Amino acid sequence: MSTRQEQPAGVILVVGDANADLGAALARFPREGEDHPLRGLTWDSGGSGANVATALALLGARARLLGRVGSDPAAEVALQAARAAGVDLGAVQRDEAVATGLCFAAVSPGGERTFFSHRGANACLAPPPLDALFREVSWLHVAGHALLEGRQREVTLDLIAEARRRAVGVSLDLCLPLLAARPESVHALGQQLALLFANEPEQHALAASASTSAASTSAAPDLLGAALSAIAAAGVPLVAAKLGARGSLIAGPGPARTRIAPFVVEARDTTGSGDAYVAAFLAAFLQGAPPEIAGRLGNAAGALAATRPGAAGALPDRAALQKLLATRTPEDDPVRRLVAPAAPPAAPPAASHEGSP
Repeated sequence: MSTRQEQPAGVILVVGDANADLGAALARFPREGEDHPLRGLTWDSGGSGANVATALALLGARARLLGRVGSDPAAEVALQAARAAGVDLGAVQRDEAVATGLCFAAVSPGGERTFFSHRGANACLAPPPLDALFREVSWLHVAGHALLEGRQREVTLDLIAEARRRAVGVSLDLCLPLLAARPESVHALGQQLALLFANEPEQHALAASASTSAASTSAAPDLLGAALSAIAAAGVPLVAAKLGARGSLIAGPGPARTRIAPFVVEARDTTGSGDAYVAAFLAAFLQGAPPEIAGRLGNAAGALAATRPGAAGALPDRAALQKLLATRTPEDDPVRRLVAPAAPPAAPPAASHEGSP
């Protein structure tokens, strides 16, 4: 018998951006108009859709990516990590006219990042053949940028509706541009979602949009509470609130709220941490782990990603998580079983030689 829970047979379909990421390490964040030298420069695969699909595959899940890239050298950079991890890229589209999306991430010395993005071909996503796309799919995960604009938004809304028709669960990872451009998104989609992810800036934006009083912006705990209340009012049954260095909080089902302690690390670059958390949470949750255990695995994955530079290149695999958890958790901790290697198959019984000549 295996020492861990097996990954689900179904495919996790991820819709979202696939970008070429250009990362710059800063000595300090410059003022406008300065000519500021960089400490380092790297290229990596990126985009929340590609990152989450890649991280899922690294953790042993079956992941399929729906996205669109250009017909340019940047497309290979955008997809190289997903391809290496074993993500199904058969649904990724190529655009002959529009360039691959690109994200420039400026990383401050403390690991905080500031993004400058060009969405490019991502926003031009065309409607895919649904039967082929949903073949063996058991879950749909939507990266928030897919709901921003253009054909990509229209296609993604149709996919959410199609997932509901097929009794496929749907999760959404919010992004600040979506909340800025379409603050009604959570309320409009809430009853179609089984799970929502939001980081602290997104929680604050949700609280501000739902608030009618200046008092709600007085303290972080009030902001988080207001955000969770707004999400619950929209009909979302389960929320994983990413809290950065403070871990995470699971809200739901119902009024239940559980704080999940962080795995303390020395942060180098948090670019990939949120996507690592989302993928690890989904991988655990879809194996049947309770949300609190899924949140702990998410915290571990997010922490590991923060110790490495880049986006997709920072995402941890099962072996890396096994190593971290072996030093931070008891041997019988259920979170360790989620990434433990499978037990070797039992040896066949020895052949009997009775009656041999």
